[in-house]
Amino acid sequence: MAASAGTITMIGASGRTYCVDIFLPDAVATVVTFNPSGKATATSVANIKLPEDVVVTDIATATAPTAVGGVFKLNDAVVNGGCYRYAERLNSLATRSKIAIPIKAGVELSILQH
Repeated sequence: MAASAGTITMIGASGRTYCVDIFLPDAVATVVTFNPSGKATATSVANIKLPEDVVVTDIATATAPTAVGGVFKLNDAVVNGGCYRYAERLNSLATRSKIAIPIKAGVELSILQH
């Protein structure tokens, strides 16, 4: 496969929707990078902090890289139940499984591919 791009969708406590672009390197044991204001690339930031409590409601990717999935990390700790598989997250799937991962305001979010 090849590196890919995607989007994480989060709903804030205020009702605001956050759509953050992500870049998925084409290798396992690599970090996903984020760009909240444009297309994410290999040189984008490796973590983000949200200004309010949010719930991650979707993660969608255009194609799957070599890695089979990823795991959400908050303040560098793996989130229990925060693992996902790219085969289930392709944006071409109208029936992507629902997710609900809560993240507190100011907590550092990162994703490690596996």
